Formats: sequence, structure tokens, C-alpha cells
Amino acid sequence: MNREDKHRKHDLYMKCWFLLCCFVLIAGCTDESETPLGPEASFRIDAMRAAFDQGDLQRALDLADSAAIVTSEAAEIDYVRGQVYSTLRQYEKADAAFARALGLDSTYPGLWYRRGHNAFLQRKYREAHSYYVMDREVLAGASEKPADDDLATITAQIGRTYAMLGSVDSARVAYEEALGADSTLAVAHSWLSELLENEGHDEEALPHAMQALRANPLEIEYGYRVGALLFRLGRAGEAIPYLTTVAQRWPGHEGAAFNLGRALQVEGHMEEARFYLERVEQIRTWQNEAMMAERGVETYPDDPARWIDLAGYMMKMGYFDRAESALQAAHALKPGDLSLLSDLANLAFARGDSATAVRRYTELLAEDTTFTDGWLNLGVMHAMMGDQAAAREAWNNVLRQNPDDADARAYLEQLDHQQKDR
Repeated sequence: MNREDKHRKHDLYMKCWFLLCCFVLIAGCTDESETPLGPEASFRIDAMRAAFDQGDLQRALDLADSAAIVTSEAAEIDYVRGQVYSTLRQYEKADAAFARALGLDSTYPGLWYRRGHNAFLQRKYREAHSYYVMDREVLAGASEKPADDDLATITAQIGRTYAMLGSVDSARVAYEEALGADSTLAVAHSWLSELLENEGHDEEALPHAMQALRANPLEIEYGYRVGALLFRLGRAGEAIPYLTTVAQRWPGHEGAAFNLGRALQVEGHMEEARFYLERVEQIRTWQNEAMMAERGVETYPDDPARWIDLAGYMMKMGYFDRAESALQAAHALKPGDLSLLSDLANLAFARGDSATAVRRYTELLAEDTTFTDGWLNLGVMHAMMGDQAAAREAWNNVLRQNPDDADARAYLEQLDHQQKDR
């Protein structure tokens, strides 16, 4: 090769190197200067997320549409849409929304998981399994090391799909792997306990049931499993406190009523035993009615009356979380119905969440200051919380609009008597 050829070859290398450097520089600049969401888009997305978290499904959808006008590049918009549609059991719409979000960002945290859960709710367990596995792969491939509890949760959910598909050994391996990552994960202990119980290994199941309850003592289903296992293991006296708690807080739980009745019989408490064993028949009637209501919702998910009907049965049976979800769905389908907002506020108060109850009534009355039932109930809530001045103001608002309201007058008279007694 002569010197000219060498220079030509050197020039070619230099040109290639220059172009490569330019490409890297441009690519780097593009990544670093990627346009973030503007303040308006961020504000609307934050409001959308807050509405969903508060259970205001229709407002969440409205805010999602509003945010999409400002930006079409945020995966979270369709992520929340998918969550709303899944809650409303509009599963095809939910899956389409999740698919659009994945098209924008296939590594968005929790997105594959939510798509999997949407499939799980439809009993499409193989499809759900594949999405859960994708979610775990996204977690494992993240630039930051994922938290152990995140990996444990998705691994336990993978185990759950195995269990629903009848692959018991694979389910057990997954649950144990999840507990290896997070030994305190309540749901993994609970599902492993259930699996062992179904296999007839009650002695082995009990410690996991106890661990689940210890990790989440407010989950009454965990308390039931502990009580039922203790009774089957011949420890009726130890089972009674657990089963009593469940039967009192969850009046529609057939298993709790039945096992408590039998445990009380063993311990010689015949009158109490008769009460709970007779309740079983009533519970079975409720269950049949609730099952019909569930089928109505599955068949006609766009009909708010079906959701309201379902909420009524859930409240009667003590399933307050499910009742609230049903009322939230009904409100999303019928957003102008103030009585639904009132029901949601009353339900929150019945569950002991007075702050949410007052917030919901305040929002309701901001929409319609003439809704006297709202003022009446808000007054009751304030009185029970010890705020007599706020209660008096609420009941006086009722009388300003309806001077003949007997309930408001009776409440105010009772308030006056209480203050005189002091």
C-alpha cells in the first residue's frame, strides 16, 4: 500500500470515527434533554391519580381525558384508565388501555402486573401468569435494584396462578421463593397455608396462617384460617377467640359461624353454639342472593342499579370493602346521583373512617347545598366526633331549607339538653 492509499484509508477511518462520535453525542444529548411533562400535564396527572386513590372513578376518567389533551406521551394516563375499567369489570377496555400504556413505556412500574391482574379477574390464569412473569423480568432488569418486597409480591402472585391452574408443586415453590425474599409477606404465608390445608397438612399449615395474621392482624380472613385450623386440630378452646372475632366483624362468613358453633359445642356453651349454627342458614340465603347480584354485575357491568344491589348484599354480610367498591362503581356510572355519594360517606363512617366520611359529605354539599339529607347526616357525624358546634351548624342548615324537618329539630333539642346537663 503506497503512502497516498494509507492517507486515504486514514481519512476514511477518521471520517467514520467522527460520524460515530457525532452519533453518540447526539444520542446522549437526546436522552439528557428529553422533554419532561409540563406543569399543566403533571398537575392533571396528579389530580387523576388522587381521584382514583380516593375511589372517585368517574372523575379519574375525566381527568385522564383532560391530561391526554395536554400530553399523549404519559403511560400513566392509560395505566389509570385501565385500573378504572378493571374495577368496573369492563375488562376489554381495561386490557386495551394497559396495552396502549405498554406501547408508550413497556417498563412502567407495575403495568404488566396490572394487566396480569385484569386477566386473573377473568380467570384467564395462563395469560395472567405470562404478564406476571413479564413484570418480574422488568423488575429484575431495572437500573435500580428492586426492593425485596416487590419481588416477593410478584413471585407470590405467580404462585397463585400456578395454584389456580392446579400446579400445586410449582405454586409451593413460588410461595417459598417469595418468603425467601420477604419472610414477612402476609399474602404468601396465607396462600401457602391454604395450599397446605387443601393438601391435608393442617399441622404444617397452621404456622403459616399464624405468620400471615401476625403480619396483618386487621385481615379477618387470616384470623378465620387460624381459628378453623385450630378447631380441626382439636384445639377448640384456642379457636373460639379467633372465630368469634371473625363472626362478629363479618356476619356473612358461613365458615366462621359454622366452625364457631361447633367449637362452642365442644366447650359446652350450647346456647351460644345454637345461635351461630342457626345463623348459618340465614348466611346461605344471603350468599345465594349475593351470588345472583354478582352475576347481574358480570352480565350488565354498565348498569348502576346492579352495582347498588350488589353493594346492599355486601353490606348486609359485612363485606364493607366490596360494598364500597360496588358503590364507587355505581357512582362512576351515575355521577350525578347524590344519594350514592351519601351512601359512600355513610359507609366510610360505619367503617370508622370519619375523616373520609366528612370529606365525602363536604364534597357532596359543595355540589348541592340544598341536599338536606346530606346536612342532616353530616351533623350526626360531627356530633359523634364531639364537634357540637359543627353539628349544630349542619342541622341549622337543614332547618333553613326545611323549617318543619322533625329529625333536625330533635337532634338540636337533644344537643341543647346535653349542654344544659353540663
